[in-house]
Amino acid sequence: VITTTPGAAIKKYPEHYVPGRETLAKDEMRITACGSWGPAPMRIGQGASCLLVQLGNGDSFIFDIGGGTVGNLFALGVHPAELDKVFITHFHLDHIGGIFPLFDAMGWARNTPLHVWGSSGYTPELGITAFARNITEAAEWHIQSKQSNLPRGGMKIVPHEIDISKFSPEQPRQIAYEENGVKIYAFPVSHGLAGSMGDRLEWNGLTFVYTADSQPSTFEAEQGKGADVFIHEIFPSAEEFAHYNHMPIQAAEGVMEEHTTPAELGRVFALAKPRLGVGMHFTLDDKLIDPLFERWRTTYNGPVLLMQDLTTINVTSDYIVVRQTKADLLAWPAIPPKPPEGVDMSPGQPSKAQRPSWLNEKRLSLEP
Repeated sequence: VITTTPGAAIKKYPEHYVPGRETLAKDEMRITACGSWGPAPMRIGQGASCLLVQLGNGDSFIFDIGGGTVGNLFALGVHPAELDKVFITHFHLDHIGGIFPLFDAMGWARNTPLHVWGSSGYTPELGITAFARNITEAAEWHIQSKQSNLPRGGMKIVPHEIDISKFSPEQPRQIAYEENGVKIYAFPVSHGLAGSMGDRLEWNGLTFVYTADSQPSTFEAEQGKGADVFIHEIFPSAEEFAHYNHMPIQAAEGVMEEHTTPAELGRVFALAKPRLGVGMHFTLDDKLIDPLFERWRTTYNGPVLLMQDLTTINVTSDYIVVRQTKADLLAWPAIPPKPPEGVDMSPGQPSKAQRPSWLNEKRLSLEP
């Protein structure tokens, strides 16, 4: 527990967060890591980058949707129909690789689209509109095969472009989303190609900032200033990264040029002064964690957390509580919300791409 208001009453939380057993207070924010790892090959114990932010007003937002993360999203007891707002920081595959299973779930969850926010791209083919179109086109066989049984309206992706040409020293961030008392700002970060961004969510006096991958800078410290929770990537040394991934040191050093070391992240947090500074995108390994904190502490002495999958952070204006989630690994979907008024949930028309009749006639039957 991290308290910020002396003498404030702290809600009694169980040792672990168990989905479905706690009601989020109207003034409370909950942040859960559905994936905490990054660019190396997938690990069973760590999905790639993905955060779920839930607010006391009933809203839910996904920030990045890396591979191996959608199962954790579903295990958190939120019905897929409510997971329809995704903010993508950049288009590296470890941040977008889980889009297909989330998109698939939307097809049967409700007859409304999946909304994705992201960069306009330096050129159109590098932006969110091309991304949404390409995902939909790649899924066309899947969509047509299901459209006579399920509502087709859910198998659509609606892109929302953040025009990166408008970023400037005079306009360092721009509003990407504003609804129901929630404001989400996007701001540029230095990582890969033009178009990498961080996000700043403001609601009910609380602020959550997520930069994803980036080279450390005073600029992103300014964008994270005063945040209640500031989540930023953190990386092992080039030598450690090369050793554990069995790669040449020169390649690992090249990777590190685009990422942030623990000491560098400490400098960012020292400037931003968040209530809780969080590192993510790190290789969880017993031999690496202690050195990480030792390096972190050389430049920052405030409260810090290293995310792992299903770490949960509850945030109010008075306190922050950090726990691990105990989720059912075989959880069924939660109870669906009522479909929006006027939305037709009836199936669509069959595709013209039907199997040949002679093949259907060969179907095995148990009839005598």
